[in-house]
Amino acid sequence: MVSKYMKRYSHVEKETQDNVFLKESSKVYIPMSDSQDIYCQYSLGDKTKSDTVFFFVQGFASGYFTWSDFWDALHQEFNLVIVDPRDKKSNKLMKSSKCSTHRIALDFAETIKFLKLDEKKLVLFGSSIGASYVAHMVGQNMITPKGCFLTGPSRKPRAPRKLLNFFFFFPAFVMNTLGKLVARIYLRNKVANGFQKQVFYDRITNVDMRRWKHCRDLHIWDATEDFKKMKIPVFIIRTPYDKYHESDEIRIVHELIQNSKIIDVPAYDYCHTKPGVFEFTQTIKKTILEKM
Repeated sequence: MVSKYMKRYSHVEKETQDNVFLKESSKVYIPMSDSQDIYCQYSLGDKTKSDTVFFFVQGFASGYFTWSDFWDALHQEFNLVIVDPRDKKSNKLMKSSKCSTHRIALDFAETIKFLKLDEKKLVLFGSSIGASYVAHMVGQNMITPKGCFLTGPSRKPRAPRKLLNFFFFFPAFVMNTLGKLVARIYLRNKVANGFQKQVFYDRITNVDMRRWKHCRDLHIWDATEDFKKMKIPVFIIRTPYDKYHESDEIRIVHELIQNSKIIDVPAYDYCHTKPGVFEFTQTIKKTILEKM
């Protein structure tokens, strides 16, 4: 049975999102140890909200359309920090700058120290490859947060390795045309219809292939050892109708993390769009209060 949250969305419908966090958050470029400046949005210091500070880590090439409703729901309950990984257009990086899983994890850890966040009150949420960034931060003892939520985690990137290697031989302007076409064909068969497919198509349309090519190291990363080293409470979000984030891979990640538990949600849309995001946020809040 298809959940009531499984709807079709279009590029036009994303304009109906309120984008409250986007409008109300502070925006700043934070200097990193390798002399690069990384884009950060945050809302801190509101004592009417939970003592927990929520640190959200995005997946590869995701953007506001993907998570805006959820960020707005979180913004109602928590002080919230979002740092754009180095694959995002918002970061104006030198061509020589590194774009690896280790370097991106360092960006997050350095941001946490720059903002002087209390790790004992910090909860991380990692989506897709963002779960690997979180695992690396925690597994390599860069930080020790109160706990983590992971959605769509996997040990290795899902994009076909041979196909990626083939396209990396081409200059970026070719990838921006031919590469996007092939990516759309691939996603047509690998992603469920509805909002999830629209999100992935939106990513492909707006991604900067020059930055993607520069971040090729992300596509060969293996997070297995990092997941094994996570010792804090970890809650893995499991979603039906998600053809891209496979349930067998999520089960393996769950088994790798000693102190992990599964949270089942009714559908992909439930975590991303209204009205599901409000109930999902309350589940997260309850989990933090009772199990972390």
